[in-house]
Amino acid sequence: MKIVSLISAVNGNIEDMIDGMHLESDAVVVNQCDAADERSLNICGNDIRLINITGRGVGANRNTCIDNAPGCDVLLFTDEDIIYDEGYLKKIEDEYSAHPEADALLFNIRVCEARRTYWNDRVKRIRFHNYGRYPAYSISIRRDALMKSGVRFSTEFGGGAKYANGEDSIFLHELLNSGVKIYATPVCLGEETERESTWFNGYNERFFIGRGALYVKLYGAFAKMRALIFLIRHKYMYEELGFGKSYELMKQGMREIRSMQ
Repeated sequence: MKIVSLISAVNGNIEDMIDGMHLESDAVVVNQCDAADERSLNICGNDIRLINITGRGVGANRNTCIDNAPGCDVLLFTDEDIIYDEGYLKKIEDEYSAHPEADALLFNIRVCEARRTYWNDRVKRIRFHNYGRYPAYSISIRRDALMKSGVRFSTEFGGGAKYANGEDSIFLHELLNSGVKIYATPVCLGEETERESTWFNGYNERFFIGRGALYVKLYGAFAKMRALIFLIRHKYMYEELGFGKSYELMKQGMREIRSMQ
């Protein structure tokens, strides 16, 4: 089984990054920087295709990774701040062999408590009620299943885009819509190194506008209802702006994204 890692980076030192991640597989690295070129490298015994781009946006970055990773069985999405455990590649191979019914597997990655949004304690099927808390670095997928689905990451959401986050949730949502069978596994592959968030700058106006736009993508006609539920459950998020202002900002985001569709 050939597994290729798809690494999204910003102004990265590629040699140091690959070594620091403890990578055990070949990889496609798309590096957002001030140059535009491509190189083939061999680092620590791994074949690395490096693509430097001047464009911005994590969604476009990951899509470029996908489009430049032919000839493999499984794609593993990852970021430059993930450090893998020794033997993680065999864990991936073993899980896909154990679950031939799975088109995609979501793995555990250790993160600090403040950033943790999920933890798989058992194998379970991912459906529309439980897909929303998984970051991109948890996602792996059989390449054939992804190509058949035609799904790609949104370029409107995520770091460097108009709306600051949510591209990973939209990606999983569209995979489910396409009939891709997704499973979560309790197997852990490594850990995230702590660093400042690339998109979160507090619960400000941009945060709520982006959340409203995201809810249109995920919930369609039920976006307003889901926005109200979100605010009721997360009172601490609107302490500064207030409930009414936060809800109006979310509705503004809904109007914006609908006008773009």
